[in-house]
Amino acid sequence: MSDKASADKTVKKGSLRKRALKKWDRFWTDYTMARKKAKHRRKVGRPEKQTAAFVVGCQRSGTDMTIKTLDRSVDVDRFDEYDERAFEDCRIKDREICERLVAESNAKCIIFKPVCDSHRATDLLNLHPGSKVIWIYRRYQDVANSAVERWGNRTQQWVQDVLKGGGDWGWRQWNKEKVTDEVLAQVKEVCPADVSEHGAAAIFWYMRNQTYFDQDLQNHPDCLLVRYEEAVASPTEEFRRMCDFLGIDYYPDMTSKIFSSSVGKRKSPPIAEPIEELCQAMLDRLDAARAAPIPGS
Repeated sequence: MSDKASADKTVKKGSLRKRALKKWDRFWTDYTMARKKAKHRRKVGRPEKQTAAFVVGCQRSGTDMTIKTLDRSVDVDRFDEYDERAFEDCRIKDREICERLVAESNAKCIIFKPVCDSHRATDLLNLHPGSKVIWIYRRYQDVANSAVERWGNRTQQWVQDVLKGGGDWGWRQWNKEKVTDEVLAQVKEVCPADVSEHGAAAIFWYMRNQTYFDQDLQNHPDCLLVRYEEAVASPTEEFRRMCDFLGIDYYPDMTSKIFSSSVGKRKSPPIAEPIEELCQAMLDRLDAARAAPIPGS
């Protein structure tokens, strides 16, 4: 066996071992957390009031980290977008099903992650009385890097279709819902025909976060805007803020597995200047909305 083949085999074994350890760690974490929750809830009984919450935002912005961290509270049950009890093809099911899932839970807060329905956040708030929405956003450069790593040129192909007047991405078309003519005009104005993979991912980030303002969520008292970089740099402060918003207790061990190494992890390839300017203006707008007082607080 050549030195290269031997090295490749060693790397493969190491990678398999790493994946196996991560899988075991996830299993053990879920198992011990489930036991901890069951013990706590037997002791305190069923809560008098339950809150349904929805963690949304653009894909690759930290929604998964957010819901998993909140799920480390004994007061929380969670439903990810791949959970068939609450979702079909990553789209959240109807109000009746959500109401039943909330009623069947004995948690104070039942959190769903309908990230493909972020543009329907105001509808989600009506799925259960007293519902809450947490909208998380992240630097467009890091989102673009993560999206290209995860999906390759898929977003690029869709944006190029949009430039040609189409834009059928398939898979139930959630990406086209509630995209206004004004936003489509902006996309066509700033995007070159040969838009890069990262440029297209940045444009998609812009389009998804624009729906936050299109829904006037910055003026909704039941919507909390969170920046990913702040959540990983100051997890105690930020997750305490989220827990207070949701009406649940914050526990220090909830944030013990959060790390900030993903912030600026890789330098983003150059993005066309008009796209960069549009996205930076959106990031500044989101930052300003996050800094503003929560309406009604």
